Amino acid sequence: MYGLIKCIYDEKKQRSIESLYNDSDSHTQLLIRATIAEALKDCPKLLESHGSDWILCTLASYNRPEEDTARAYQSIMRMLHKMEFGILTDDIKWREINEIADGCLVGLGFFRKRMEQMYNHRASPSPDYYRQTGSAAFNRLGFDDLGCNFSGWIRFIESELATISFN
Repeated sequence: MYGLIKCIYDEKKQRSIESLYNDSDSHTQLLIRATIAEALKDCPKLLESHGSDWILCTLASYNRPEEDTARAYQSIMRMLHKMEFGILTDDIKWREINEIADGCLVGLGFFRKRMEQMYNHRASPSPDYYRQTGSAAFNRLGFDDLGCNFSGWIRFIESELATISFN
């Protein structure tokens, strides 16, 4: 996150923000990240060197509970490294519930249009199926608010992280 701060603020403000961030509780740190995300809306070049920080700051701007924001971030980062959809592995074994939750959130958030095409042309499960499955998976993991607001998270990811969307 400190790299992002250096990109948008002069040295005096950098020190002030860094000091405030370091002396804050985790909730206030999330609010600071949300503020930084708003300041970075018109800076797409930052993705190359500060992509993961930018994603976390952007998710923080959704103003949802801290643990849900952290879990959504974890889902995105994990799935961007290894993208897989569905509830079965390639070996026809059930996926872990974490993998199902992550795959549904990231799949619908970044690849919803592709998933709709697969549904319409290749008899893949519908995006609604993945929406219901992802919501249920997060509920089962104990992230009830994230599960109940699953559609909201998908819309937020589609609209706010669209610069790295592959639709």
